[in-house]
Amino acid sequence: MSQAADFLASVSFDDLWSIAGAKLRGWGSDEVQVRQEFLGHHRDLRGFYGRAAAAGHAVVKAVWA
Repeated sequence: MSQAADFLASVSFDDLWSIAGAKLRGWGSDEVQVRQEFLGHHRDLRGFYGRAAAAGHAVVKAVWA
């Protein structure tokens, strides 16, 4: 659990965006808006995983396709 929190705390959103941003820009017509939306998701994930790790909680992710 803390590995995810540690990763998110240490990785720069700008670094992630420079790697994946071109693929994500297709989600909307306004690149600035799309970037801001994903920046918000990144901040939320950092907070969520950080709080869970600090409390000693595990996070279970399930995906149904």
